This record gives sequence, structure tokens and C-alpha cells, in this order.
Amino acid sequence: MGFSGYINDLLRHGKCSFTIHQAQSATSKSLKAIYSSIEHLLAKGELATPAKGFYVIVPPEYQILGCLPAEQFIPYLMEYWQSSYYVGLLTAARYHGATHQAVQVFHVMIEGRSRPQIICGKVKIRFIANRHLAETPVQTISTAKSMLRVSTPEGTAMDLLNYPQQAGGLNHIATVLTELQENIKPDKLLALAESQPNLAWKQRLGYLLEITGAPKLADVLKKYLARQKRVDYILLMPGLEESTKASRNTAWKIIENATIESDI
Repeated sequence: MGFSGYINDLLRHGKCSFTIHQAQSATSKSLKAIYSSIEHLLAKGELATPAKGFYVIVPPEYQILGCLPAEQFIPYLMEYWQSSYYVGLLTAARYHGATHQAVQVFHVMIEGRSRPQIICGKVKIRFIANRHLAETPVQTISTAKSMLRVSTPEGTAMDLLNYPQQAGGLNHIATVLTELQENIKPDKLLALAESQPNLAWKQRLGYLLEITGAPKLADVLKKYLARQKRVDYILLMPGLEESTKASRNTAWKIIENATIESDI
């Protein structure tokens, strides 16, 4: 089989990516010949390479991007890297209805060490290391070319407060929660809170849910925290010094060292 025939065969079977070793095995061509064919299609914009040794087929409608949309090939890239993952933070929130602000970067949570950001044409993918990856609830979402692992609305809310800097800061998170809250289920939020030992994200999430108009969800966390033996005061904005004028929210045991302003 020639290389062009191999690409056409992949497309006929609904596939959108391949590795250099897969191409060599399927075509029985030399690596030099395969690389030559790849370079030709890269120059035409019909292929893109988001990672070394990994290629995606770019149909005409996506050639303006210079790459395939990340959601279509991320599962195959993570399989190639043999890395567990899920799509999280602002990208996951978009899948759950938080579409008020466009997401410029595709967020992928991974085990172990973080990886450098991928820039493939206009597609940007940021990898965030999560030591507790397996503990975050996920669901599978169908895309045009893949089955994508995405954190659930509840898991997404937890991550937003555990990784505030990667999520654009607390003001941005408050805006996202205004839309995300519609898909957060009280029973699932409680189950997640009970499965996680860290209290800080629950305090901050409850506080933000309360001020963004989700009192029932906030009450779930408030009752949970009331059952704990000890809940210490924490800063609302991690990393920001406590002002002498900062007030203390006794309900959530939060030192209000910042003012939250949602865009909605």
C-alpha cells in the first residue's frame, strides 16, 4: 500500500491520526520515504504534527486552523503517550454549558509531570499535572472523531477552585460557575465532597456558589462543613496577602482578601 492509499484508508475508517510506526507497518515503506510523503502533505496543510512522531489528518474545513481541533485527536495522542488524562477546567466547563467566554486554550489534566504546551497551528493545548487524577469523576463525551474523557460538572467545579490560576482567577471562575451551576447535581456534589479530604476548595466553592446565586448547592457544602471536626480560616484568594481590613466570613471561614466580581 502506498502512503496516499494509507491516508485514504484511514479516512474511510473514520480515523484522524496515525503514528510514524503505524504508517511504516501499514505501508512497508522505508522511514525515509514515509517522511518524504509526510513533509509533502505537511507543506500542503493536509497533515499536522502536534507531537513528535504523531500526525493528524486535516480536512479542508480545518486547514484554516492549521490543525485538527484538539477534542478530535487528544484521546489518540494520550494513548500514543500511554498517559491517563481527562479534559478539565475551562474546557470542561464549556462542555457543561459555561460558554459565556470563549476558551482560547484546551485544558488537559494528566498524571505525573506536566508537559510543555502544544501549539499546532491555531490550536493550543495546555497540560496540567494532577496528582489526584483518578479521584476526579469523569464522563465520556462523543466528538466527531473521538470519545473524550471530560470531568463531570462537579469535578470541574472542584478543579476550578484547586487550580484558580490556570482557570483565569476567581473573578473568571465566578463567571463560569454562574453558568456551570445549572448542571451541578446536589447529590453528586455531596458525594464528591465526602470523597475528598481537602476542605479548602469546598469552602471557596461554597462561598462562590452562594454569591453567584446557587444557594441550594452552597447549602450542600455548608452542611457538609458543619459536620467536620475542624475547619480553619483560609484566604479567599490564595497567594494574595491578607489585608488588615479584610473581613472574615464566619459561615465559610474565609478571609475575604479579594472582592469577587462576576461578568454575568
